[in-house]
Amino acid sequence: MSKQIISVSSAETGQLGVWHLKRFWAHTLARRTGQPTESAENDWRFNNILLNGLGLPLEETLGYLLQAAPDFAEFEHWILGKNEGTIAPEQIERLNSIFSGQPYGETLRAHLREIDAHENVLSAADLRFWEENGYVVVREAVPREQARATERAVWEALDMDPDKPASWYEKPIGKGIMMNFYHHPTLRANRQSMRIQKAFAQLWRTPDLWATTDRTSFNPPETPNLPFQGPRLHWDMRLQPPFHFGTQGLLYLCDTPAEQGAFCCVPGFHRRLEQWLADLPAGTDPQRVNLDAQAVPIAAQAGDLVIWHHFLPHGSSPNRGTYPRIVQYMNMYPVEFRESMASL
Repeated sequence: MSKQIISVSSAETGQLGVWHLKRFWAHTLARRTGQPTESAENDWRFNNILLNGLGLPLEETLGYLLQAAPDFAEFEHWILGKNEGTIAPEQIERLNSIFSGQPYGETLRAHLREIDAHENVLSAADLRFWEENGYVVVREAVPREQARATERAVWEALDMDPDKPASWYEKPIGKGIMMNFYHHPTLRANRQSMRIQKAFAQLWRTPDLWATTDRTSFNPPETPNLPFQGPRLHWDMRLQPPFHFGTQGLLYLCDTPAEQGAFCCVPGFHRRLEQWLADLPAGTDPQRVNLDAQAVPIAAQAGDLVIWHHFLPHGSSPNRGTYPRIVQYMNMYPVEFRESMASL
């Protein structure tokens, strides 16, 4: 006997009044029990926009749904909890405009005009550097004290003491150096920085972008008992055509010289990725090719943002300094972006 196909319209809403949310909830729980779902061409794109528009990390949200199997009212309550009890009306308006195909209202249009009119963050020289190297450093993307406040929030979340190195190794951080730390107010404030929004707008050539809700990272100095955990050079994109432009980014929360586990990448690889892949011997896994000799560490100060083209192999580096490398990952993308970093 065939199973019933789960079909929920994007227009069905609950207490929050957010389009597509009930469809996402129903389809995710259906997959949990192996029930088939009605699919639509725009589901992948809508799912990503939905989660990012509500400030929800993918892994955390799927983990909650698949483990707790909440009813829809419980799911909406959980979402409110992740947003300090309230979701701004303009956030919901923006989401519903996308899902219903209706134009933005005046408040949203005014905000996009504000970003468009903001003084350029990336100079002509910065943009030339980007074209050549595939990455750029945005100096003082957030004020230094704001970055340090975020660093303090990380220390508090980890229950570690920056003045007691022994405490840095007493408990697991998360998955390697990656922390599941997403919702602190200072993390949100960083994602809303006008300088950060403008820098991404210049690279994407549109102010109409959606901010991701990404992890933070804590990479302490390596020791004999805790050698470098990675991630080493890798890509977070599919390495099969068609290839699409995309960005990634991280915000340094403390001063990070090159030897302190700085972010590293292979400059200029965005201009030769496709040919490099085509020239690999048949059966070669590109993710296993060692490109370490070409990697360059990118040192920066607290409050500086590194944005890189996602065609660049990139990763962390061994921390041979005396203080952890602490960063917040962040990215922005337009509605039309279709390349996946993780399946939904």
